[in-house]
Amino acid sequence: MEQHTNHHSKYDLAFCEIFNSKIHGKNSNSSKNIESHFLVFRTLCINEFYTITQFIPISDFICTIRDEYITNNYSQHLHPVIRNYNEILIKKHYISLEIIECVELEGGEQVAIYKTFWLRTFQRKWKRYCESKKKRLAALLQPYGLFMREIGITLQHSRPLLVSNLKFYNSHQ
Repeated sequence: MEQHTNHHSKYDLAFCEIFNSKIHGKNSNSSKNIESHFLVFRTLCINEFYTITQFIPISDFICTIRDEYITNNYSQHLHPVIRNYNEILIKKHYISLEIIECVELEGGEQVAIYKTFWLRTFQRKWKRYCESKKKRLAALLQPYGLFMREIGITLQHSRPLLVSNLKFYNSHQ
């Protein structure tokens, strides 16, 4: 595996997959709990990410590996930790570009701690916030809302706060 490190941040862009001893192999030097980790498949430096001529061959290689997993029935191998491994392996976005924190185990394997899910959580919260703002605006544009605004009363029940919507995100950092 070619290693690219990001010296400005502890996070990297990488392709990762779930470790499976039937696919990746395991020996006496391997870490004991490697089956419960995501193996770093390939890291990308920021220049590779933005340069299409370097990114296309990597993307094609990932598609080739995904096709090989399906044609060689790797999805039929049982996983010692993950029960729905077969369903995960056949998903289209099984090997995808993720934001990770790379950690090296005692056996020398580089494993990933996913950080992308925080972005997805934030996107969901932001989407809910925007939808509630649209509902509030729609309520304010109704005749009752216009009347209440005219006499100086705001509709407090339809005023969500961004801070309250993001409490969940902040409490898990």
